Amino acid sequence: MIRDIILSNAMKVASKFTKNNKLAVLTYHQVSDVNSMHNLLSLDVELFEQHLVWLKRHFTVMDLNEAFHLMVTGNLPERAIVISIDDGYVDSYTTIFPLLQKHGLLASFFIATAGIDDGFLWDELVSSSIMSVPNSMTHIEFENQKISLTTYNEKLIAIADIIKKIKYASIKQRNVLIDELLMQTGSSRCEQQFLSKEHIVTLHRANMCIGAHTVNHPILACESDEVAEQEMLVSKQALENIIGEQVNFLAYPNGKPSKDFNKVHQQQAKKCEFVAAFSTEWGCSSNRDLFSLKRISLSDKSEFKFCMRIMLSYMS
Repeated sequence: MIRDIILSNAMKVASKFTKNNKLAVLTYHQVSDVNSMHNLLSLDVELFEQHLVWLKRHFTVMDLNEAFHLMVTGNLPERAIVISIDDGYVDSYTTIFPLLQKHGLLASFFIATAGIDDGFLWDELVSSSIMSVPNSMTHIEFENQKISLTTYNEKLIAIADIIKKIKYASIKQRNVLIDELLMQTGSSRCEQQFLSKEHIVTLHRANMCIGAHTVNHPILACESDEVAEQEMLVSKQALENIIGEQVNFLAYPNGKPSKDFNKVHQQQAKKCEFVAAFSTEWGCSSNRDLFSLKRISLSDKSEFKFCMRIMLSYMS
Protein backbone atom coordinates (compact mmCIF):
# COMPACT_ATOMS: atom_id res chain seq x y z
CA MET A 1 0.00 0.00 0.00
CA ILE A 2 2.78 2.43 0.93
CA ARG A 3 4.68 1.43 -2.22
CA ASP A 4 1.59 2.22 -4.34
CA ILE A 5 1.27 5.65 -2.74
CA ILE A 6 4.95 6.40 -3.36
CA LEU A 7 4.66 5.36 -7.01
CA SER A 8 1.47 7.37 -7.50
CA ASN A 9 3.08 10.49 -6.06
CA ALA A 10 6.23 9.94 -8.13
CA MET A 11 4.13 9.68 -11.29
CA LYS A 12 2.33 12.92 -10.46
CA VAL A 13 5.61 14.74 -9.90
CA ALA A 14 7.13 13.31 -13.09
CA SER A 15 4.03 14.32 -15.07
CA LYS A 16 4.67 17.98 -14.22
CA PHE A 17 7.99 17.81 -16.05
CA THR A 18 6.88 15.88 -19.13
CA LYS A 19 6.46 17.61 -22.44
CA ASN A 20 2.97 18.01 -23.84
CA ASN A 21 1.76 16.05 -26.86
CA LYS A 22 4.38 13.34 -26.59
CA LEU A 23 3.43 9.78 -27.48
CA ALA A 24 5.25 6.80 -25.96
CA VAL A 25 5.29 3.72 -28.19
CA LEU A 26 6.32 0.58 -26.33
CA THR A 27 7.59 -2.25 -28.53
CA TYR A 28 7.75 -6.01 -28.02
CA HIS A 29 8.65 -8.94 -30.26
CA GLN A 30 7.84 -12.42 -29.02
CA VAL A 31 6.16 -13.45 -25.77
CA SER A 32 6.60 -17.02 -24.58
CA ASP A 33 8.00 -19.24 -21.86
CA VAL A 34 11.63 -18.08 -21.78
CA ASN A 35 12.73 -21.61 -20.85
CA SER A 36 11.53 -22.89 -24.20
CA MET A 37 12.68 -19.99 -26.35
CA HIS A 38 16.06 -19.27 -27.89
CA ASN A 39 14.98 -15.91 -29.27
CA LEU A 40 16.79 -13.28 -27.23
CA LEU A 41 13.96 -10.78 -27.84
CA SER A 42 11.34 -13.02 -26.27
CA LEU A 43 9.65 -11.87 -23.07
CA ASP A 44 8.20 -14.15 -20.41
CA VAL A 45 4.39 -14.45 -20.56
CA GLU A 46 3.89 -13.58 -16.92
CA LEU A 47 6.09 -10.50 -17.16
CA PHE A 48 4.35 -9.31 -20.33
CA GLU A 49 0.97 -9.57 -18.63
CA GLN A 50 2.35 -7.69 -15.65
CA HIS A 51 3.44 -4.92 -18.03
CA LEU A 52 -0.11 -4.75 -19.35
CA VAL A 53 -1.46 -4.38 -15.82
CA TRP A 54 0.99 -1.56 -15.07
CA LEU A 55 0.23 0.19 -18.35
CA LYS A 56 -3.49 0.04 -17.71
CA ARG A 57 -3.02 1.28 -14.14
CA HIS A 58 -0.76 4.24 -14.83
CA PHE A 59 -1.05 5.26 -18.51
CA THR A 60 -3.57 6.04 -21.23
CA VAL A 61 -3.18 3.08 -23.59
CA MET A 62 -4.45 4.01 -27.05
CA ASP A 63 -5.04 2.67 -30.54
CA LEU A 64 -2.22 3.86 -32.82
CA ASN A 65 -4.53 5.43 -35.41
CA GLU A 66 -6.30 7.55 -32.79
CA ALA A 67 -3.11 8.36 -30.92
CA PHE A 68 -1.35 9.43 -34.12
CA HIS A 69 -4.21 11.77 -35.06
CA LEU A 70 -4.22 13.35 -31.62
CA MET A 71 -0.43 13.70 -31.65
CA VAL A 72 -0.46 15.48 -35.01
CA THR A 73 -3.25 17.82 -33.90
CA GLY A 74 -1.65 18.49 -30.50
CA ASN A 75 -4.45 16.93 -28.45
CA LEU A 76 -2.87 13.88 -26.83
CA PRO A 77 -4.06 13.05 -23.32
CA GLU A 78 -1.59 12.84 -20.45
CA ARG A 79 0.66 9.76 -20.45
CA ALA A 80 -0.51 8.56 -23.86
CA ILE A 81 1.06 5.27 -24.87
CA VAL A 82 0.74 2.71 -27.66
CA ILE A 83 1.73 -0.96 -27.52
CA SER A 84 3.46 -2.31 -30.63
CA ILE A 85 4.50 -5.84 -31.56
CA ASP A 86 7.14 -6.40 -34.24
CA ASP A 87 7.74 -9.22 -36.75
CA GLY A 88 4.50 -11.22 -36.77
CA TYR A 89 5.20 -14.53 -35.08
CA VAL A 90 2.23 -16.71 -34.18
CA ASP A 91 2.50 -15.89 -30.46
CA SER A 92 1.11 -12.48 -31.49
CA TYR A 93 -2.16 -14.34 -31.98
CA THR A 94 -1.96 -17.27 -29.55
CA THR A 95 -0.47 -15.45 -26.54
CA ILE A 96 -0.34 -11.66 -26.93
CA PHE A 97 -3.79 -11.17 -28.46
CA PRO A 98 -5.70 -13.09 -25.71
CA LEU A 99 -3.86 -11.15 -23.01
CA LEU A 100 -4.67 -7.85 -24.68
CA GLN A 101 -8.34 -8.83 -24.85
CA LYS A 102 -8.30 -10.01 -21.23
CA HIS A 103 -7.17 -6.55 -20.13
CA GLY A 104 -9.25 -4.61 -22.67
CA LEU A 105 -6.23 -3.15 -24.46
CA LEU A 106 -5.32 -2.54 -28.10
CA ALA A 107 -1.97 -2.90 -29.84
CA SER A 108 -0.31 -2.46 -33.22
CA PHE A 109 1.25 -5.42 -35.04
CA PHE A 110 4.07 -4.68 -37.51
CA ILE A 111 4.35 -7.72 -39.78
CA ALA A 112 7.17 -8.83 -42.10
CA THR A 113 5.11 -10.46 -44.83
CA ALA A 114 7.57 -13.13 -46.05
CA GLY A 115 6.75 -15.03 -42.88
CA ILE A 116 3.09 -15.36 -43.83
CA ASP A 117 3.95 -17.69 -46.72
CA ASP A 118 7.17 -19.22 -45.40
CA GLY A 119 5.98 -19.74 -41.84
CA PHE A 120 9.07 -18.09 -40.33
CA LEU A 121 11.65 -15.35 -40.84
CA TRP A 122 15.32 -15.88 -41.62
CA ASP A 123 16.60 -15.51 -38.06
CA GLU A 124 14.32 -18.27 -36.81
CA LEU A 125 15.55 -20.52 -39.63
CA VAL A 126 19.09 -19.93 -38.38
CA SER A 127 18.03 -20.63 -34.79
CA SER A 128 16.15 -23.80 -35.70
CA SER A 129 19.03 -25.16 -37.78
CA ILE A 130 21.46 -24.77 -34.88
CA MET A 131 19.15 -26.09 -32.16
CA SER A 132 18.25 -29.19 -34.18
CA VAL A 133 21.78 -30.40 -35.00
CA PRO A 134 22.45 -34.00 -33.92
CA ASN A 135 24.48 -34.60 -30.77
CA SER A 136 27.26 -36.05 -32.90
CA MET A 137 27.84 -32.65 -34.51
CA THR A 138 30.12 -30.82 -32.10
CA HIS A 139 30.91 -27.78 -34.27
CA ILE A 140 30.37 -26.07 -37.61
CA GLU A 141 32.46 -23.77 -39.76
CA PHE A 142 30.93 -20.37 -40.51
CA GLU A 143 32.70 -17.46 -42.21
CA ASN A 144 36.10 -19.10 -41.60
CA GLN A 145 35.33 -19.50 -37.90
CA LYS A 146 34.97 -22.76 -36.00
CA ILE A 147 31.86 -22.58 -33.82
CA SER A 148 31.35 -25.09 -31.01
CA LEU A 149 27.91 -26.67 -30.53
CA THR A 150 28.67 -29.11 -27.74
CA THR A 151 26.31 -27.68 -25.11
CA TYR A 152 22.97 -25.91 -25.09
CA ASN A 153 24.59 -22.64 -24.02
CA GLU A 154 27.16 -22.93 -26.81
CA LYS A 155 24.29 -23.30 -29.27
CA LEU A 156 22.66 -20.14 -27.91
CA ILE A 157 25.95 -18.27 -28.26
CA ALA A 158 26.35 -19.63 -31.80
CA ILE A 159 22.86 -18.45 -32.76
CA ALA A 160 23.52 -14.93 -31.50
CA ASP A 161 26.91 -14.80 -33.20
CA ILE A 162 25.68 -16.09 -36.57
CA ILE A 163 22.61 -13.84 -36.61
CA LYS A 164 24.83 -10.87 -35.81
CA LYS A 165 27.08 -11.72 -38.76
CA ILE A 166 24.21 -12.28 -41.18
CA LYS A 167 22.01 -9.36 -40.11
CA TYR A 168 23.94 -6.69 -42.00
CA ALA A 169 24.25 -8.70 -45.21
CA SER A 170 22.01 -7.87 -48.15
CA ILE A 171 19.08 -10.20 -48.79
CA LYS A 172 21.03 -11.88 -51.60
CA GLN A 173 24.15 -12.33 -49.46
CA ARG A 174 22.05 -13.44 -46.50
CA ASN A 175 20.45 -16.24 -48.51
CA VAL A 176 23.85 -17.52 -49.62
CA LEU A 177 25.15 -17.58 -46.04
CA ILE A 178 22.03 -19.31 -44.73
CA ASP A 179 22.18 -21.94 -47.50
CA GLU A 180 25.78 -22.68 -46.51
CA LEU A 181 24.71 -23.02 -42.88
CA LEU A 182 21.81 -25.33 -43.73
CA MET A 183 24.08 -27.57 -45.78
CA GLN A 184 26.24 -28.11 -42.72
CA THR A 185 23.44 -28.63 -40.20
CA GLY A 186 21.26 -30.72 -42.51
CA SER A 187 18.21 -28.55 -41.86
CA SER A 188 15.97 -27.08 -44.54
CA ARG A 189 12.98 -25.57 -42.78
CA CYS A 190 11.63 -24.88 -39.32
CA GLU A 191 8.15 -25.42 -37.95
CA GLN A 192 5.28 -23.12 -38.86
CA GLN A 193 5.46 -20.31 -36.31
CA PHE A 194 4.14 -17.24 -38.06
CA LEU A 195 0.81 -15.48 -38.30
CA SER A 196 -1.54 -16.74 -41.01
CA LYS A 197 -3.75 -14.52 -43.14
CA GLU A 198 -6.71 -15.65 -41.04
CA HIS A 199 -4.94 -14.61 -37.85
CA ILE A 200 -4.21 -11.17 -39.28
CA VAL A 201 -7.84 -10.70 -40.32
CA THR A 202 -8.99 -11.67 -36.82
CA LEU A 203 -6.58 -9.18 -35.23
CA HIS A 204 -7.77 -6.47 -37.58
CA ARG A 205 -11.45 -7.17 -36.89
CA ALA A 206 -10.71 -6.91 -33.16
CA ASN A 207 -9.51 -3.32 -33.82
CA MET A 208 -5.83 -4.12 -33.59
CA CYS A 209 -3.77 -1.93 -35.90
CA ILE A 210 -1.92 -3.78 -38.67
CA GLY A 211 1.33 -2.20 -39.84
CA ALA A 212 4.09 -3.13 -42.30
CA HIS A 213 7.58 -4.32 -41.38
CA THR A 214 8.89 -4.92 -44.96
CA VAL A 215 8.78 -8.29 -46.74
CA ASN A 216 12.03 -10.01 -45.77
CA HIS A 217 13.06 -7.95 -42.75
CA PRO A 218 16.30 -6.62 -44.32
CA ILE A 219 18.47 -3.80 -43.08
CA LEU A 220 17.29 -1.22 -45.61
CA ALA A 221 20.63 0.62 -45.62
CA CYS A 222 22.29 -2.59 -46.87
CA GLU A 223 20.05 -2.81 -49.93
CA SER A 224 19.87 -0.81 -53.14
CA ASP A 225 17.34 2.02 -53.13
CA GLU A 226 15.16 0.04 -55.53
CA VAL A 227 15.12 -3.09 -53.36
CA ALA A 228 14.50 -1.06 -50.19
CA GLU A 229 11.49 0.69 -51.71
CA GLN A 230 10.03 -2.57 -52.98
CA GLU A 231 10.45 -4.14 -49.54
CA MET A 232 8.28 -1.40 -48.05
CA LEU A 233 5.73 -1.16 -50.85
CA VAL A 234 5.15 -4.89 -51.40
CA SER A 235 4.66 -5.55 -47.70
CA LYS A 236 2.15 -2.70 -47.52
CA GLN A 237 0.22 -4.00 -50.51
CA ALA A 238 0.21 -7.58 -49.23
CA LEU A 239 -1.24 -6.56 -45.87
CA GLU A 240 -3.81 -4.27 -47.50
CA ASN A 241 -4.96 -7.20 -49.63
CA ILE A 242 -5.39 -9.29 -46.48
CA ILE A 243 -7.31 -6.81 -44.33
CA GLY A 244 -9.05 -4.91 -47.13
CA GLU A 245 -8.05 -1.52 -45.76
CA GLN A 246 -5.18 0.92 -46.03
CA VAL A 247 -2.04 0.18 -44.01
CA ASN A 248 -0.81 3.50 -42.65
CA PHE A 249 2.26 2.69 -40.57
CA LEU A 250 5.68 1.17 -41.14
CA ALA A 251 8.31 -0.04 -38.67
CA TYR A 252 11.83 -0.11 -40.07
CA PRO A 253 13.60 -3.47 -39.49
CA ASN A 254 16.10 -3.18 -36.64
CA GLY A 255 15.30 0.52 -36.83
CA LYS A 256 18.48 2.37 -35.87
CA PRO A 257 18.52 5.81 -37.59
CA SER A 258 21.45 6.40 -39.96
CA LYS A 259 22.75 2.86 -39.43
CA ASP A 260 19.70 0.82 -40.53
CA PHE A 261 17.75 3.42 -42.50
CA ASN A 262 18.34 6.98 -43.65
CA LYS A 263 16.65 10.02 -45.16
CA VAL A 264 16.27 8.26 -48.51
CA HIS A 265 14.24 5.50 -46.89
CA GLN A 266 12.12 8.03 -45.05
CA GLN A 267 11.25 9.66 -48.38
CA GLN A 268 10.54 6.24 -49.87
CA ALA A 269 8.17 5.41 -47.02
CA LYS A 270 6.33 8.64 -47.71
CA LYS A 271 6.26 7.83 -51.44
CA CYS A 272 4.73 4.43 -50.60
CA GLU A 273 1.89 6.38 -48.91
CA PHE A 274 2.59 5.46 -45.33
CA VAL A 275 1.54 8.28 -43.03
CA ALA A 276 4.36 7.60 -40.56
CA ALA A 277 7.25 5.22 -39.87
CA PHE A 278 8.86 4.06 -36.65
CA SER A 279 12.47 3.56 -35.67
CA THR A 280 13.84 1.90 -32.54
CA GLU A 281 15.58 5.04 -31.35
CA TRP A 282 14.80 5.35 -27.64
CA GLY A 283 12.36 8.08 -26.71
CA CYS A 284 8.88 9.42 -27.32
CA SER A 285 7.28 10.38 -30.60
CA SER A 286 6.23 13.88 -31.57
CA ASN A 287 4.85 15.51 -34.71
CA ARG A 288 8.24 16.89 -35.74
CA ASP A 289 9.55 13.94 -37.78
CA LEU A 290 6.78 11.56 -38.75
CA PHE A 291 9.02 9.18 -40.69
CA SER A 292 11.51 8.56 -37.91
CA LEU A 293 9.30 8.25 -34.85
CA LYS A 294 10.84 6.87 -31.68
CA ARG A 295 9.93 3.83 -29.61
CA ILE A 296 11.00 2.27 -26.32
CA SER A 297 11.61 -1.34 -25.35
CA LEU A 298 11.47 -2.44 -21.71
CA SER A 299 11.83 -5.73 -19.84
CA ASP A 300 11.73 -4.34 -16.31
CA LYS A 301 10.39 -6.56 -13.53
CA SER A 302 9.84 -3.66 -11.15
CA GLU A 303 6.65 -1.63 -11.47
CA PHE A 304 8.41 1.49 -10.20
CA LYS A 305 11.33 1.20 -12.60
CA PHE A 306 9.05 0.31 -15.53
CA CYS A 307 6.84 3.36 -14.97
CA MET A 308 9.68 5.77 -14.24
CA ARG A 309 11.59 4.77 -17.36
CA ILE A 310 8.52 5.48 -19.47
CA MET A 311 8.07 8.82 -17.71
CA LEU A 312 11.69 9.68 -18.48
CA SER A 313 11.04 9.02 -22.15
CA TYR A 314 8.35 11.71 -22.15
CA MET A 315 11.00 14.19 -20.99
CA SER A 316 13.36 13.43 -23.87
